[in-house]
This record gives sequence, structure tokens and C-alpha cells, in this order.
Amino acid sequence: ALLLGPLVFFHELGHYLAARLFGIKSEVFSIGFGPEIAGWTDRSGTRWKLSWIPLGGYVRFAGDMNPASQPDPAWLALPPAERARTFQAKPLWQRAVVVLAGPVTNFFLALLILMGFALAYGDNRTPSTVAGVEAGSAAAAAGLKAGDKITALGGRAVETFEDLAYYVQLRAGERVRIDF
Repeated sequence: ALLLGPLVFFHELGHYLAARLFGIKSEVFSIGFGPEIAGWTDRSGTRWKLSWIPLGGYVRFAGDMNPASQPDPAWLALPPAERARTFQAKPLWQRAVVVLAGPVTNFFLALLILMGFALAYGDNRTPSTVAGVEAGSAAAAAGLKAGDKITALGGRAVETFEDLAYYVQLRAGERVRIDF
């Protein structure tokens, strides 16, 4: 429930926000199914609730007469202003955006989570390969050419560009043997 709940929340939030963008009224935003544990109704009339069975969630739009969001004769009986704010009354492209908004939100959430892990635990593995050498530089005088892989500095093995940078920072202005 602790892992699935937030994923379901953001998925359904994607549907909800896309619907709001197109003026579709949302009657219920639920995390979980079954009897309501807690909830509140916001200014726009949406009932936000947490339900007992934490295996999913849903957003019920105005005019949804069954779980498949298909209208029934009661939909035609709605006043025109209310009917215009229902999912079924919107153009196909807007309904498609609302339907796709949930999975797209999950995709971006996964991307953000992976980026967070990469930033927190990522490992910089940029190789110590020479990209280019400026004429007249110390690297040119040492005989380095683009594409050379530096394997050691002063006899100490170098695997990444970060290793190379740390070594050189501590020995600024010193003469160092380069193995490549």
C-alpha cells in the first residue's frame, strides 16, 4: 500500500488535472476501493477520499453512469450546462488526452525517480580519454593526441577523468609522468 498508493495517486492526478484543463467536472477522486475511510469535498465539488481496499484508485467524472464511462439515458436528461462539463460531451482528442494523462504522468514520475537515484547514487564513469589537444599546451609537449587513453599519472593508475582531475589538482605546477 505504501508503494502502490503514491503511484496510483499520481496516475489518477494526471487524469484529474487533464480533465480540469478541459473543463470536465470530477465528482470523485479516490485512492482505494470500497467504503471510505476519510475524505473531504473541495470547492469545485470533487469528493477526495481514501478507501479501505488500497489496490488502486479512480477518478469519476460527471456523467459517468457506469464503470466504463459510458453514458446512459440519464446522461441525456442532464441540463445542457451540466452535460457540457461531462467526459462524454468533449471532443475525441480531449478525451484521449484525459485517458493518456495517467500513464504519461506515471512515465514522468518514473523518470524523476530514476533521475533522483542517479543524482544521489550515480557513478561518474567518464573515461580518461583525450578529446583534444591544444597546440603549445603541456599536453601537446607531452606527446598526447586526441583519442589517447591516459592509464597512469606519476605511476598511479587512472581509470576515469575524475581520477585524473583529482591527481592534477593536488599537484598543480608539478612535473608528472603520463602513461598512455
